[in-house]
Amino acid sequence: MEKIVYKAANHPGQHMPDVFILAQPGMAAKYRAQRSHQGPTGNHQKHVKESDMNEPPIGLVDVVQSYEIFQTQTGRGFNGNPVRPAKSDLEALFNTHDEQAIAEEIIMKGEIQ
Repeated sequence: MEKIVYKAANHPGQHMPDVFILAQPGMAAKYRAQRSHQGPTGNHQKHVKESDMNEPPIGLVDVVQSYEIFQTQTGRGFNGNPVRPAKSDLEALFNTHDEQAIAEEIIMKGEIQ
C-alpha cells in the first residue's frame, strides 16, 4: 500500500491535522496522470497520444483501498497509530463532508509516500 499524505495549511489559531489515505501501489500516479490529460468536461485533450486514449479510465475506487481518511493520534507526522479525524476537522480542511471528494483531493494534491 502507498500512503498519500495531505498536509494541512496553517490556519491562525487553529490546529488542522495532516491526513492521509491508503492507495493501491502505483495507482495514484496513474490516476493523477490520467486526470491531468483530461479537459474540464472529462474528455481527453488533443495532445494526448492515441495509445493513451485507448486505455480504460481509472476510477477512484481502483486507486484507494477505501474512502477512509486517517491521521495519527498527534495529528502531525505519520508514525504512530492511525485514527479517524473528527468530521468537523475534515469539513474545515476540505469544505465538504463528502469522503469521496476528500479522497480525490488528497490523491490529487497529497504527497505519495
